[in-house]
Amino acid sequence: MPEARSDRLRLLAPDQEATAFAVVSDLLTGNAAGVPEYLVDDIAAIRGRCRFAQVHIPGYGGDLLDAMAAWPISGGPHALVVLPAGLDPAGWKMYSGALIRLLMRGYAVVAYTERGLPGSGGELTVAGPEDVADGSLVIDWALAHPEMQADPERIGLAGISYGSGIGQLVAQEDPRVKAVVALSTWADLGEALYDNQTRHILAAEALAAISEKPSAELVKVLEDFRTNTDIEGVLKYARRRSPAHSLDKRRRVPTFFTSYWHETIFPQNQLLTYFAEFPGPKRLDLAIGDHGAVEIPGLLLGVYTRTTEAAYDWLDHYLNGVDNGIDNDGVVHTETMHSFTVDSFAGLDGWSSNPVRTYHLTAPTSGTGDGALVLDPPSDFSQTIGSGEPNIRAVNQLVVDGFRERLLMPVRHKLAGIDRSAGAVWTSAPLPSPHHIAGFPRIRLTVTPTTKAVTVVAYLCDLDMVTGNLKIITHAATTVSNAVPEHSTAVELRLQATDYRVPADHHLAVVLATQDPLYAGETEPGTVVTLSAFHGAAGIDIPIAD
Repeated sequence: MPEARSDRLRLLAPDQEATAFAVVSDLLTGNAAGVPEYLVDDIAAIRGRCRFAQVHIPGYGGDLLDAMAAWPISGGPHALVVLPAGLDPAGWKMYSGALIRLLMRGYAVVAYTERGLPGSGGELTVAGPEDVADGSLVIDWALAHPEMQADPERIGLAGISYGSGIGQLVAQEDPRVKAVVALSTWADLGEALYDNQTRHILAAEALAAISEKPSAELVKVLEDFRTNTDIEGVLKYARRRSPAHSLDKRRRVPTFFTSYWHETIFPQNQLLTYFAEFPGPKRLDLAIGDHGAVEIPGLLLGVYTRTTEAAYDWLDHYLNGVDNGIDNDGVVHTETMHSFTVDSFAGLDGWSSNPVRTYHLTAPTSGTGDGALVLDPPSDFSQTIGSGEPNIRAVNQLVVDGFRERLLMPVRHKLAGIDRSAGAVWTSAPLPSPHHIAGFPRIRLTVTPTTKAVTVVAYLCDLDMVTGNLKIITHAATTVSNAVPEHSTAVELRLQATDYRVPADHHLAVVLATQDPLYAGETEPGTVVTLSAFHGAAGIDIPIAD
């Protein structure tokens, strides 16, 4: 089987991967070398009352899927949980901790690596029909092995990242699935990768690099995406792989979703739109960090995390009928940056329907070269920026930044370091009290490029004027395309959902630029962009909870 390349997206750090492999080895052989001490007794206990088998399960077309099957030897029949792997070279082994915790709760479990990924046969189709068929065939395989004592009436799918999307799609097709856990997931793959006419290139390239066995169709789609050709074909490919677009197949399967405020693989707005209309039963957790930052320690190491424990409780309730309260403690759960306080709400509206404060943009002043965010609209507003990177970016490293953020080390940018020739800056007066921003900020202004097309990236930031540090609260990008240069376009851009408490005496700051490495922009070198209020007042609407 092909080895993992160094440029691939990795959900696990090398030391985490080594731990996962050690735990799997202990489960299979009883050799505890390299296993965290707190897991040794748990593994010994379940080895005494469970059976384990590393197997290859025939998938669609006979392609073999690398898998681990495990089950208690008594007390059946057992609810069955199927775990499709996240998009990481470790494959199903990333669920080493989840295997332990699910077995301790009495489940039969099959964790498997999807087609085209290291260890499994077939070609990578990115949650295509073959992957959906594979999920059902894994269920068939488990039910066909009587020693597992899997109950055909109590079947759940749980996964993170890539596996979470596949789990949702299988549940829409297979009526045997009674519960889903979708961690760090997507709903509309097209919007996740191509929102506001802007290509989310860094994530697409990282995802593409995971496999050395892409299907011919995937190769073409990726090339079209890179070259910005046949985008409609790319979106059609993504639509078939999006739970949000399966309206005719949408089943009321109880589903637990998670995402992050600084999610860089599947930005959260597309999931929230789907969640609002999902028929339920449903639960959503939105946390500090990026893709997998809360769940990975729990799934990998078996340690307590808020979302993995909620996932196990979700399965217990909807597969085993356990009255544990998971169905009545709130539908939406939000973690506030960076206090880590968690609030619960009856729905998305209860969280996001907050009073909106509008800050208007003013022209730069002669003293600082920056504009201001003011409550009263100015009589006029206009300024220009050029192309180039302004020394602020949405993310330095996919996934990694999110783990650091959970360790209270969010990425900081220097206000003084922003290149004002490539980035426009506006700051508010110091806030007299803490401000809790919760919802979807929106920025409005007129954009006039000297070329036919330009990409605009907007960042809402928390500014500590004492240190000069900027922390990005949220951001978004949009691309304006016109038939001729010098055409003025009214832009209204919804930023990614956020939940952030700005300390007293800090300032709000808005930065606008025309480039960010997270995106494949349309800004040509030498482009000059005029930002103005030509088509109406220019400003940002910020939902403030308190």
